[in-house]
Amino acid sequence: MKDKPQIDLTFLKYQWSALKHDTHELDHFNALGFHKISDNKDDVASWVTSGSAIMYVKTALEVQDGIYGLGFGSDSEDEFLKLEDPNGMEITVAGPEAMGAYLNECFQPVTNLQSPSELINFYAVVYETTDLANTLQFYLDNWHWDIIDENSEFTLITSNKGRTMLKFIPGSENRIQTVYVGVKDIKKQMSKIMLQDYAPVDTGYADLTDAKLPVGFSESIINNYKLSLGGRSQNYAIEFCIKDALPSVDIIFSQRYAFNSLSQANYEKFYT
Repeated sequence: MKDKPQIDLTFLKYQWSALKHDTHELDHFNALGFHKISDNKDDVASWVTSGSAIMYVKTALEVQDGIYGLGFGSDSEDEFLKLEDPNGMEITVAGPEAMGAYLNECFQPVTNLQSPSELINFYAVVYETTDLANTLQFYLDNWHWDIIDENSEFTLITSNKGRTMLKFIPGSENRIQTVYVGVKDIKKQMSKIMLQDYAPVDTGYADLTDAKLPVGFSESIINNYKLSLGGRSQNYAIEFCIKDALPSVDIIFSQRYAFNSLSQANYEKFYT
């Protein structure tokens, strides 16, 4: 039996309604440190980046705000595949050569000075679905994933030992509401966010008396910066969450220390 291909999350596909927000440009992207790098020649869409965190952003008059698709990188140089999962989520899988050719053919570069970024990449999403079993099986059938955790509340799968993770939770609709982005320095990222009109989720005071924290962190720093600590035995995810960082999308900013999963403890702090 042929081995299933392995893929890694590379970019998010996001759309927003110009009519709903009564504007041609959302301020959220600049506030989060994202900059436009190219425009689609045939559509009202563009690529925006901050560090290696990448989004394909589409604007329309009447659409539902939110993530409508995921882009994955493939080890196969010339592979370029577009398909939909059982819920209509648009999936693109592309190798480096095929993706480069697609960008050259369909997009016009935009001259825009890039500012330094603390963001590394989008590495995980929380996928809410009305049919968890069927949605999960679609991804397991088409690509190679390892199941990290499976219980009545969620199923977490990974590619490349934590480089990419998809967390499926049962819900009343099909959507990706929450995304995780890795950061180089969580303290610097929090300082940047606090200069904008955003309010991170306040998870309360954390008693970390017995925790062996990474170099540069202490109990007072964690609490003063309103950060959340997940993990144990020096394998930590230090995080904060911005609700509606983009319309209909929450972003969890995460600095990981040998932590190749998603912190359920932090997630529950953000959503309870």
